[in-house]
Amino acid sequence: MSISKSHGVQILASLLVTLVLPYTYCWSSTIEGNSKYSNKMVSFSQSGVEYFRSTLSHLVNESQELTKSYQDEIRKWTSGQFDNSTLVLITDSYLPKFENLIVIAKNMIYPREYKYVHDALVNSLESETDSYRHFRNYLVSGNKTEDDISTDLLSRAFQYEQVYSKFLSMPTPDSRQNVTKRISLNY
Repeated sequence: MSISKSHGVQILASLLVTLVLPYTYCWSSTIEGNSKYSNKMVSFSQSGVEYFRSTLSHLVNESQELTKSYQDEIRKWTSGQFDNSTLVLITDSYLPKFENLIVIAKNMIYPREYKYVHDALVNSLESETDSYRHFRNYLVSGNKTEDDISTDLLSRAFQYEQVYSKFLSMPTPDSRQNVTKRISLNY
């Protein structure tokens, strides 16, 4: 079966863009198990917005670390170190980790005015995970349509990422400002 490496190159390019975006907070943690930031009730005063921002940043960092790790595996595949069967097994081991991040993201609490930021994170994680599922299907079947769907989903994940990345790169807003008006959702 003839396998194109174009999808691997697309994923690697996306990874480079993802890793260079600035984030305010950096914590290391494990993506296994539940996040200590989920399901905690806070008042959404200025400190609540800061809490949401730090929780979001933490989860984004976890996601980036997981994505980078998976991209390293794809890089080995594109260089011929792995065959398709090996990458299928590796992908199967990564999918539950991505799914865990989706569950954590869905359980995050957020201020009502930042629902669009929360939704962008969830949608980005879901699109990225679905992309890897379709990529897995492509590895198994060689069906180019699966590869195309995977690439489209990865592009969609990147578009959603722009929304929460913009939020994280902005200075912490004054509690009297309506940040929703300041963030443009042009994509």
